[in-house]
Amino acid sequence: MLSLCLRSGKCLLAAYYRQTLSSQPELRLDAPFVSAQSVINELLAAKRAANCRERYVKSLHFYLRQFFRGRENQPLAEFASAEVEAWMNKYPSPWTRRSWLSRLSALFSFAARRGHIAENPCKRIEGVRVDIQPPKILTPAQADLLLNVCPTLCRPYLILGLFAGIRPEEIMRLDWSAIDLHTATARVDGKTRRRRIVNLEPRAAALLAGCPLRSGPVSPSLSTLRRFKRRACAALGLSRWPQDLLRHTAASYLLALHGDAGKVATMLGNSSSVLLTHYHEPVMPGDCQIFWTSPTPNPAPVAP
Repeated sequence: MLSLCLRSGKCLLAAYYRQTLSSQPELRLDAPFVSAQSVINELLAAKRAANCRERYVKSLHFYLRQFFRGRENQPLAEFASAEVEAWMNKYPSPWTRRSWLSRLSALFSFAARRGHIAENPCKRIEGVRVDIQPPKILTPAQADLLLNVCPTLCRPYLILGLFAGIRPEEIMRLDWSAIDLHTATARVDGKTRRRRIVNLEPRAAALLAGCPLRSGPVSPSLSTLRRFKRRACAALGLSRWPQDLLRHTAASYLLALHGDAGKVATMLGNSSSVLLTHYHEPVMPGDCQIFWTSPTPNPAPVAP
């Protein structure tokens, strides 16, 4: 091709790229050929500089690494909306397709702002709508069963999720120094980077007081939690761990206990509308009383 370019006095490679890009109006013809990998590195560095949570940055990197695998050195300007849509359509779950669109759009939107491409090709893709399923919650008997099969290392995680409704990622960041059993409160580093004081119900405080290890991180490692969840699913007869099972259970029983959506939403770090539409499942008064007054079961003696 080089000899042909020299004889003709034209750059056929440049002509090829311009012809390819002209069929994709979302891409700019005068954009520099910046590789996908260099933009990914630039994006991740910018997210960390903006003080984004490391968990989000790692999740973003995971998605981008999968999509661009084997094509990292290809110019980002060559990726069009059709390729993104084809990749998304490989996944049957609307939730998964929406996650892919969100993560890839973050990269292309960043690249457009930095001048690497003309516009975000994901803007040309129809947004994915998902059906919100009713939340799954535990019965009082199932809650006691979980406490019985829960290893000692995982008990604080289970108690704070099941009886206080603290988010899993918030529990992962929690240290025992943030839990005051004298005032029955927990200081939570919330989802929105704001501190939240969570009042612990008497049963939650009593269960935490029975935990032998009350210093350092509250939660064990992710691998230990995964093993516990597999054991819990087997005990409950579930094929998989339902998303936010502990938080939804706590929200439903807290609302049944207090009867005040605003108060419970504040405890959970959400709005009342989110609580009532996404978290709440009606609870019978008898079940509510059993849930909050059941005797404390003995912890499982074998650690995972």
